[in-house]
Amino acid sequence: MWAAGRPLSRSEIIELSPKKTWKASSIHILLNSMLEKNAIQVYGFTKTGTHYGRTFVPVLSEAQYAAEQIQQLGSFKTDQAGTVTKVFSALLDESTISDETYQELERLLQERRTLKEKSSQRVKRTKK
Repeated sequence: MWAAGRPLSRSEIIELSPKKTWKASSIHILLNSMLEKNAIQVYGFTKTGTHYGRTFVPVLSEAQYAAEQIQQLGSFKTDQAGTVTKVFSALLDESTISDETYQELERLLQERRTLKEKSSQRVKRTKK
Protein backbone atom coordinates (compact mmCIF):
# COMPACT_ATOMS: atom_id res chain seq x y z
CA MET A 1 0.00 0.00 0.00
CA TRP A 2 2.86 2.36 0.77
CA ALA A 3 4.43 1.86 -2.66
CA ALA A 4 1.15 2.45 -4.48
CA GLY A 5 0.62 5.80 -2.79
CA ARG A 6 -3.13 5.62 -3.32
CA PRO A 7 -6.14 3.78 -1.90
CA LEU A 8 -6.24 0.13 -3.02
CA SER A 9 -9.07 -2.33 -3.40
CA ARG A 10 -8.85 -5.95 -2.30
CA SER A 11 -8.16 -7.14 -5.85
CA GLU A 12 -5.44 -4.51 -6.37
CA ILE A 13 -3.75 -5.55 -3.14
CA ILE A 14 -3.68 -9.15 -4.39
CA GLU A 15 -2.32 -8.06 -7.79
CA LEU A 16 0.41 -5.87 -6.28
CA SER A 17 1.62 -8.55 -3.85
CA PRO A 18 3.95 -10.79 -5.87
CA LYS A 19 5.83 -12.07 -2.79
CA LYS A 20 2.75 -12.79 -0.73
CA THR A 21 3.05 -15.55 1.84
CA TRP A 22 -0.72 -15.90 2.17
CA LYS A 23 -3.36 -17.35 -0.12
CA ALA A 24 -5.42 -14.94 -2.22
CA SER A 25 -8.55 -16.38 -0.56
CA SER A 26 -7.20 -15.23 2.83
CA ILE A 27 -7.29 -11.55 1.88
CA HIS A 28 -10.52 -10.89 3.84
CA ILE A 29 -8.99 -12.28 7.03
CA LEU A 30 -5.80 -10.30 6.47
CA LEU A 31 -7.61 -7.02 5.77
CA ASN A 32 -10.00 -7.45 8.72
CA SER A 33 -7.07 -8.18 11.02
CA MET A 34 -5.28 -5.06 9.80
CA LEU A 35 -8.47 -3.02 10.28
CA GLU A 36 -8.87 -4.29 13.86
CA LYS A 37 -5.26 -3.36 14.63
CA ASN A 38 -5.77 0.11 13.09
CA ALA A 39 -2.96 -0.60 10.63
CA ILE A 40 -5.22 0.35 7.72
CA GLN A 41 -8.49 2.19 7.33
CA VAL A 42 -11.31 2.20 4.80
CA TYR A 43 -10.82 5.14 2.46
CA GLY A 44 -13.89 4.74 0.28
CA PHE A 45 -15.52 2.51 -2.29
CA THR A 46 -14.78 1.65 -5.90
CA LYS A 47 -16.62 -0.28 -8.58
CA THR A 48 -14.93 -3.59 -9.36
CA GLY A 49 -16.72 -5.38 -12.17
CA THR A 50 -20.40 -5.42 -11.24
CA HIS A 51 -19.82 -4.93 -7.52
CA TYR A 52 -18.60 -2.20 -5.25
CA GLY A 53 -15.70 -2.84 -2.92
CA ARG A 54 -13.91 -0.96 -0.20
CA THR A 55 -10.58 0.74 -0.77
CA PHE A 56 -7.93 0.86 1.94
CA VAL A 57 -5.04 3.10 2.96
CA PRO A 58 -2.35 2.58 5.61
CA VAL A 59 -2.80 4.51 8.85
CA LEU A 60 0.93 4.82 9.50
CA SER A 61 3.71 5.79 7.13
CA GLU A 62 6.33 3.17 6.40
CA ALA A 63 8.81 5.03 8.64
CA GLN A 64 6.29 5.24 11.51
CA TYR A 65 5.63 1.51 11.19
CA ALA A 66 9.36 0.71 11.29
CA ALA A 67 9.79 2.91 14.38
CA GLU A 68 6.90 1.14 16.12
CA GLN A 69 8.45 -2.25 15.37
CA ILE A 70 11.75 -1.15 16.92
CA GLN A 71 9.94 0.26 19.96
CA GLN A 72 8.23 -3.09 20.52
CA LEU A 73 11.57 -4.90 20.88
CA GLY A 74 12.10 -6.12 24.41
CA SER A 75 15.57 -4.58 24.50
CA PHE A 76 14.17 -1.18 23.49
CA LYS A 77 11.82 -1.16 26.46
CA THR A 78 14.64 -1.82 28.93
CA ASP A 79 17.50 0.10 27.29
CA GLN A 80 16.12 2.74 24.92
CA ALA A 81 19.34 4.68 24.44
CA GLY A 82 21.47 1.59 23.84
CA THR A 83 18.99 0.02 21.43
CA VAL A 84 18.48 3.21 19.45
CA THR A 85 22.23 3.64 19.17
CA LYS A 86 22.72 0.04 17.99
CA VAL A 87 19.88 0.21 15.44
CA PHE A 88 21.05 3.59 14.18
CA SER A 89 24.62 2.31 13.90
CA ALA A 90 23.50 -0.79 12.00
CA LEU A 91 21.51 1.36 9.57
CA LEU A 92 24.50 3.65 9.04
CA ASP A 93 26.74 0.67 8.24
CA GLU A 94 24.90 0.46 4.92
CA SER A 95 27.42 1.61 2.31
CA THR A 96 24.80 3.08 -0.03
CA ILE A 97 23.99 6.01 2.26
CA SER A 98 24.72 9.27 0.45
CA ASP A 99 26.42 12.36 1.83
CA GLU A 100 23.08 14.18 1.50
CA THR A 101 21.46 11.58 3.76
CA TYR A 102 24.19 12.03 6.38
CA GLN A 103 23.68 15.80 6.22
CA GLU A 104 19.92 15.39 6.63
CA LEU A 105 20.43 13.09 9.62
CA GLU A 106 22.76 15.62 11.22
CA ARG A 107 20.18 18.36 10.62
CA LEU A 108 17.42 16.26 12.20
CA LEU A 109 19.54 15.44 15.25
CA GLN A 110 20.43 19.11 15.74
CA GLU A 111 16.76 20.07 15.35
CA ARG A 112 15.75 17.53 18.04
CA ARG A 113 18.50 18.75 20.37
CA THR A 114 17.28 22.34 19.98
CA LEU A 115 13.67 21.34 20.67
CA LYS A 116 14.73 19.33 23.73
CA GLU A 117 16.75 22.26 25.07
CA LYS A 118 13.83 24.68 24.61
CA SER A 119 11.47 22.24 26.30
CA SER A 120 13.89 21.78 29.19
CA GLN A 121 14.19 25.55 29.63
CA ARG A 122 10.38 25.93 29.74
CA VAL A 123 10.13 23.27 32.43
CA LYS A 124 12.79 25.00 34.52
CA ARG A 125 10.96 28.36 34.25
CA THR A 126 7.60 26.85 35.28
CA LYS A 127 9.16 25.22 38.35
CA LYS A 128 10.48 28.57 39.63
